[in-house]
Amino acid sequence: MNRVMIDDPGRSPGMRTPKTPHGPRLVIPEPRQGTADPMAALTPLQLRVLRMRVVEGRTAEQVAVLLDMSPRAVRVTQHKALETLRAYLKAADDQPDAG
Repeated sequence: MNRVMIDDPGRSPGMRTPKTPHGPRLVIPEPRQGTADPMAALTPLQLRVLRMRVVEGRTAEQVAVLLDMSPRAVRVTQHKALETLRAYLKAADDQPDAG
């Protein structure tokens, strides 16, 4: 019988990875010239959750333990952060180019 260790970076069979149009990992684009940093629109907690989930590849359960949150709260925080980034980047796309 295979056992998944808690500190194992692999995912257990029951866990899901968020789907993105860029493959298994979320790709956060570089800020466009002439726009402010879109990450500045996020709260410190949202930044921390995104870093741990996306960059470090931790599960929601692992992040929840580290930040003393429920896994659901981690997922909600991540979702709200991504929605904020989407809205920010869409607003930047909708502005006419200066030139």
